[in-house]
Amino acid sequence: MTFPDITPDLKAAMPDLRGRLLANQSLAELTWFRVGGPAQVLFTPSDQDDLAYFLARLPNELPVYVVGVGSNLIVRDGGLPGVVIRLGPRGFGESSADGDIVSAGAAALDKRVAETAAAANISGLEFFLHSRHHRRRVAHERRRQWL
Repeated sequence: MTFPDITPDLKAAMPDLRGRLLANQSLAELTWFRVGGPAQVLFTPSDQDDLAYFLARLPNELPVYVVGVGSNLIVRDGGLPGVVIRLGPRGFGESSADGDIVSAGAAALDKRVAETAAAANISGLEFFLHSRHHRRRVAHERRRQWL
């Protein structure tokens, strides 16, 4: 399925836009499950200022969907009309700790957030430090010990 290309109109209304604006971009390659149809428009902002600029000039009638790194995301085969905003780790993946509070950007990877917490001696996120494969292997070994 393809949607009408509205990117020329959006680009004309936003001459100072720095992020990528793509028409009918497949979302399958952006999800961990590798399924789904296209976004009518896919916008990847370069930073928070670029995102704010885009949203301030985006027509109100266009539906907007926001995604991060695509984990645990399934997109319908028919795609999504309107604009999908993909927040990438480069501009939105920061994490920091202040006292006992950890703050994370919308596209911060679990492991990075756990590393930030561990560096600040904040516990509770250690399970994110190991890969899924490692956690599966450890669980399998524990089950074998009890058999």
